[in-house]
Amino acid sequence: MILVDSINIREFRGIRDLTLDFKGKTFAVCGPNGTGKSGVVDALEFALTGTVSRLSGEGKGEVSVRQHGPHVDYRNNPDKARVKVTLTIPSLAKTVTVERSVKTPATARVIPSEPAILAILREVQEHPEFVLSRRELIRYVLATPGDRAREVQVLLHLDRVEQVRVGLQKIANSVERQIPLLTGQTKTATDNLLRALGITELTTENLLAVVNAQRIILGLPSQIELTATSSLKDGLAAQAAARALTIPKAQAQADIKAARDALDEIAGASIGATAAEVSKEVVALAAEPVSATSVSTENFLATGLALIEGEMCPFCDTSWNPEALRARVQAKIEQLKGAARKRKAIEKKLSPIQSSLAKAKAALETLLRYAAVAKPQIVMHAASDFAEGCHAASQTLAAFTSLGDMRTILDALPRVPQPVRDAIAELNAVVLALPEPNKQDAAREFLTVAQERLDVWREAKRRQKTATDQAQRARQISDLYNATSDSVLSGLYAQVQKDFAALYRYINRSDEQAFGAKLVPSMGKLGFDVDFYGRGYFPPGAYHSEGHQDSMGLCLYLALMRHLQGPAFTIAVLDDVLMSVDTGHRREVCALLKKEFPNTQFIITTHDPVWLRHMKTVGLVGGKNGVQFRTWNVDRGPMPWLDRDVWAEIDGHMQHNDVRAAAALLRHYLEYTASELCHFLRAPVEFRSDGQYQLGELLPAAAAHLRKLYRRAKGVADAWKQPDTAAVLEAREVEFGKLVATSQLENWQVNAAVHFNAWENLTKDDFAPVAKAYRDLVAGFACPICGDYLHVSPDRETAEVLRCDCGKTMINLLKKGA
Repeated sequence: MILVDSINIREFRGIRDLTLDFKGKTFAVCGPNGTGKSGVVDALEFALTGTVSRLSGEGKGEVSVRQHGPHVDYRNNPDKARVKVTLTIPSLAKTVTVERSVKTPATARVIPSEPAILAILREVQEHPEFVLSRRELIRYVLATPGDRAREVQVLLHLDRVEQVRVGLQKIANSVERQIPLLTGQTKTATDNLLRALGITELTTENLLAVVNAQRIILGLPSQIELTATSSLKDGLAAQAAARALTIPKAQAQADIKAARDALDEIAGASIGATAAEVSKEVVALAAEPVSATSVSTENFLATGLALIEGEMCPFCDTSWNPEALRARVQAKIEQLKGAARKRKAIEKKLSPIQSSLAKAKAALETLLRYAAVAKPQIVMHAASDFAEGCHAASQTLAAFTSLGDMRTILDALPRVPQPVRDAIAELNAVVLALPEPNKQDAAREFLTVAQERLDVWREAKRRQKTATDQAQRARQISDLYNATSDSVLSGLYAQVQKDFAALYRYINRSDEQAFGAKLVPSMGKLGFDVDFYGRGYFPPGAYHSEGHQDSMGLCLYLALMRHLQGPAFTIAVLDDVLMSVDTGHRREVCALLKKEFPNTQFIITTHDPVWLRHMKTVGLVGGKNGVQFRTWNVDRGPMPWLDRDVWAEIDGHMQHNDVRAAAALLRHYLEYTASELCHFLRAPVEFRSDGQYQLGELLPAAAAHLRKLYRRAKGVADAWKQPDTAAVLEAREVEFGKLVATSQLENWQVNAAVHFNAWENLTKDDFAPVAKAYRDLVAGFACPICGDYLHVSPDRETAEVLRCDCGKTMINLLKKGA
């Protein structure tokens, strides 16, 4: 997909201005905690995706990229917080720059901005899992099966599979739940239409008969057929009414009677008895411990029941009698199933109550429309409030989420407030006082109301049919999708399982050559058991150490990424992912990454310099393809150990006559460099179990050993009868000896003027030569052509060559016949 060549970070997170040259190769960022390593990771993720996972997601509260992405001094000027990366896209043979500002994180400035390039960048943006930190890594290993399934599915972009599964299930359930309500609305619309037409059965013949009778009165032609678009009022607009009526008297009287009947139904004995019965059942259901649990809990218990092996509970690792445990879990499952059956029974009994509430709501809303156009206007607040209450009650009963609220509604159902009936009586008096319309006006009112209610009925029927069809299709699709996804996931996890086990065996080949693993998907869960030295399969946290768990997480991540992206797996950012892995196995991890993923650029952060050395020793990271942060402060950001910067900083302190700061920086830099040199040269240093070595123990040892290597190499050249090479090596040893002498390194213990701990007491004029001498000495350890530090190869066993990374310096250390 892509390789990162370089990154420039300005005023982003804790970084003020930093440029790192990755060269499109694996790169390491090392430094103590708090020195800005993760800021580099955040910046790279931001440049490629426009987001920072550390600042988003669950538990982040009010933290956001927009507010907290910029350096704290630029939080009110997010446009200054910018990250620019230079990328290579191997498949296109293109070099691309991508720049983002926190002010507009969703928009990247891409040069060149070509369709093929933008397509690849979009693909990268859709795969933020290329950044892996330990907090994500450990989720794959120690998570519950449900959480692990979600994490792994997110990594594989299979979260969409689960989202689709859940979505399809919700759609099917949602549409199916709507059908009873829509059926009730259709019934109400049918009753209203029948009442307007004055017929008892809704058929096309009956409807046309009564409609045509009214049309004949108005001199309109009869309608022969009734289509979906037919209008009962066709031709009516051309005629003028003898007098305008705001309320159709006959229809209003029928609607008032229907409203009173609907209220009587709610307050009647039948609904009251049903409500009382259901209320008792709701109280009983609420008293059951499992009443609030969901179907997912039942699935969880069913999965655990299948996982019970031996005498350990798969949920809490507590010792149990297997049969007793199975019986207990099965009892909980039966409780859940029983609660589900009771809920369905209650929902069935609630249907007529919901229908009555919907009927009352619709009837009252019709009267409210009459009241609004009455002369004078009639205020019916009580009726309006009761109609809204009927709707809210129906919604609460349908949702079935709060048993307490449901009980309150059911207990109040038999009561209809008297002000509601009083308002209806007031409206009825107004309607009765209306003058009787003539035959033509009555016919017009008839056709107008009939058409209005026919339109409502048509829409209700349409919605009911649509919902019924949708429910049928949704359930079929959901069932088919579940069966297909289960089959596909089983095959996918089987492949990942095999690759994961092979990667882990490589890292631990010294003692776990027979290691195996089981990834078992089941009902939205992903079980993960691993072999423990042939004693059986157990969860990773059961017997394996934290170090092994870390390496398992990394191997599972790599196996998943390789399966997901294949050859496109060209970049991965590993943010301090192996905190607990022992030194020996870290070396094997480095070898694994180099051997198994040769075309992947890893950008690795670590607080452990030992692991950094392993990366360099194994060849995972080149000599110059790494940076070590020495410290961090809010004003300057991370400060890496870079020769040019360190010496420039020392010179800056000297110019301000701050010898103390210059001396402290030089000492710290030499401590870091001396440690690296001893490692590169395999210089013998007196062993300390605490690993705390002082500068006086490291730098002299490195210098002495390099001179010894030059002398040894000269002897090898003499043995091979290579006088010219021997002469060059002798000259190099002499020249390096002069650098050592100038620094007076060999006299540091007795000469207070050059003692590392006494430098800060010197004057500027005294310290300047010391700084120059050590700068020249450090340069003497490097290849004069490429500037890389010389190192002995191989890194253990018999030393064969003293070389640099560029290969320009290659000094043979093997004598003839060796």
